[in-house]
Amino acid sequence: KEGQPEKLTPDTMIFSSCTVKGGNAKALVVRTGMDTRVGQIAALLSTEKGEDKRLCKCLPDTSDNQTPLQVELGKLAVQIGFLAVACCTTVFVVGVAVGASDPNQPDIPSWLYMILIAVTLTVAAIPEGLPLCVTISLSVGCSDMVKE
Repeated sequence: KEGQPEKLTPDTMIFSSCTVKGGNAKALVVRTGMDTRVGQIAALLSTEKGEDKRLCKCLPDTSDNQTPLQVELGKLAVQIGFLAVACCTTVFVVGVAVGASDPNQPDIPSWLYMILIAVTLTVAAIPEGLPLCVTISLSVGCSDMVKE
């Protein structure tokens, strides 16, 4: 039709990543592996400045690349780490200044007790469940997209 952009894929073309709700058909495989449209997308994600980093003809090498989500999670982890160290340093300084001591062992020096408290807080501040929370959030979002 005039005035409309040309289609990238003919109406009769199907892809392995597509969902079929019902019916039956016969199909002819015309491309496999990295030669498919999905493979071309994977190749775009795995190459930098046009260099081909394939381990073989079928799979791209993605060891150097990270997804935007992985990059942002890395930044978040660094920010949480800095915040945790700053808070624990503050707790240590305030505790030593106040002279806080262990109620069970009052003969231990205040600074030693506060080191124990600060290290404990630092370890507790690291979110071990962050990857799990992200995975659950992504799966719920994917489930919602499937429903639509």
